[in-house]
Amino acid sequence: MHRLTEFSLKRPWLTLAILLAITAFLGMGVPKVEQAYGYRVQIGDQHPSIQNLNSLIEQFSGGLPIQIAWECGPGHPCESVFDKSSLEMANRLTQELRALPLVRDVEGPTTAALLVPASDGFAMRRFVENDEVVSDTRAISRRALEDRLWRNTLVSSDGMVGVIVVQPVDNHYETEPAIVDAISETLKKREPLGFKFHMVGQAPSNVFGGRSLAQSTGQLIPVFVILIGLVLLVSMRSWQQTVVTLTATGAALVWALGLLGWLGWPRDGMLQVLAPFILIFGVCDAMHLLARTADERKMLDDISIPSALIKAARDTGPACLLTTLTTAAALLSFTTSALDTFFRFGAITAFGVIACLILCFTLIPLLIQWLPADAARVARVSLAWEAITNAIVRTTEKRATSLLAVSALLLMFFGWGWSQLRVDTDWLESWGEDSSIAQSIRFLEDRIGLSQSLELDISLPKGTHFEDPDTLRKIENISQDLVKMPEFTQASSALTLIKRLNRLFNDDDPSYEKIGVSRAANAELLEMLAFDDPEILSRWLSLDRSRFRISFDAHLLPQSTIVQTLNRVEASTKRFGSADWNVVPSGEIVMIHDGIRDIQATQLRSFPIAFGIVFILVAVFLR
Repeated sequence: MHRLTEFSLKRPWLTLAILLAITAFLGMGVPKVEQAYGYRVQIGDQHPSIQNLNSLIEQFSGGLPIQIAWECGPGHPCESVFDKSSLEMANRLTQELRALPLVRDVEGPTTAALLVPASDGFAMRRFVENDEVVSDTRAISRRALEDRLWRNTLVSSDGMVGVIVVQPVDNHYETEPAIVDAISETLKKREPLGFKFHMVGQAPSNVFGGRSLAQSTGQLIPVFVILIGLVLLVSMRSWQQTVVTLTATGAALVWALGLLGWLGWPRDGMLQVLAPFILIFGVCDAMHLLARTADERKMLDDISIPSALIKAARDTGPACLLTTLTTAAALLSFTTSALDTFFRFGAITAFGVIACLILCFTLIPLLIQWLPADAARVARVSLAWEAITNAIVRTTEKRATSLLAVSALLLMFFGWGWSQLRVDTDWLESWGEDSSIAQSIRFLEDRIGLSQSLELDISLPKGTHFEDPDTLRKIENISQDLVKMPEFTQASSALTLIKRLNRLFNDDDPSYEKIGVSRAANAELLEMLAFDDPEILSRWLSLDRSRFRISFDAHLLPQSTIVQTLNRVEASTKRFGSADWNVVPSGEIVMIHDGIRDIQATQLRSFPIAFGIVFILVAVFLR
């Protein structure tokens, strides 16, 4: 490393030109860095859970919806969801949401079809027809509160909370901030009427949570820089060395962020720690070099600043190079992860620490030569630190046995604490109960009973017919078994429509809300549904009826509960389904589970890799 310092001091203007050119080029990449939030950007588009979700959305438009809820009753501008004022507001809001460019579909109390009895068997009714609220809202509202596809999905069981479900065109990380902002602006237009809205879903959680993290980090970084600057100033008693150190680490941060931008990689939650990490690491390298330079100037009064810098670089260079290489190698172990976020984190932070090393032994010597510090003051500070470290070393030599015994006891104590560690994720705790997104989730959890979903995407083998009573009974058994779990509130599928229509064709007798007695009977019911409203069936069943979807409404679950839940889902589908069914779990719950599972797997895999690489590097360096 001292060769770099020699070159820099002998050819200062050339070195400065090279460093400025690199900084300018990489600096142009900084504005290209995009903030990104959510599991999709962390997991990566090629991850199996994302591929399964994409397939589900493409087939059924049933990906990760956004739910918008409002409340009626005392203190609100409507007595119930089915009031004219509420329905007119919901109708206009639905139309405005449908007009947004990133929205695929919107379903709410004014647009969703409701199966009701009629003289010829059944009719598809809506609360708003021909852009007018229907006159018999009271009669059909009772049907809505009985319908499984409505109750606790589009309206609460007491009729006091309404929900509009927005389906985005996709769930890419570029789409989520745009659609959340567009929906927020649309909702603000309705708030002067007295309505208060709660927006819940994966996209709002990702965007609001991610922005809160970015905002908190942005507020902390200036404080962090000021604190480190003060520590440097107190430690070195030199404003020149403090400014030089912060300048070099700032340039290293520009290099790292610029590379991130030029690669087209987003800055997600993991990379929010990039600035503090580089600042800490760069300051450590600078402190080693500057402290050693002060020692050289203290020992030789007539030594020039360039000579002292070169001698200091020769003394500290190998140790700084080793710590940089071991740190970079350990960080690069994250690139073995199956998750994109760890790959990006490992590559960019490794580049950042190498940039710190290069700038430490090139830019810092240049700036110190042009902005020399008071040699006497720096020497006094160096003597003070040397006295402290010598005292520590002497104490260690005299009390070696006692210190080893205390260290062993502390190791045993903290080792026991490590064994008690449990890994879990509860986003409400992470956001805090006072955050707007946490309050909205609590509202829906309390009033509707759901804030997440589990989707079962099931493909039938050739020769198996969805309409067969045996197939439908298996679907019913799976649904009933899983709904018994406290995590789920209800299950919805094409089976729900078949049973409701069968009841309507039998004089609305509740005892007939069941599967048809034959394949032909069930097929006829499906044909009637598809003829009257193709969209109502396409959300649950493919056109050739070889693939269908079961949707389970669920509470917000921590990771420990999700693992148990998915194990129960797998056991239930094997027990009540058929061995040749292809069952693919998807939705928010599965994506959260897979992301956290792979994060834990990355930690377990990267640690031994990093340990092995660091061991080899240290062994070679120490011979």
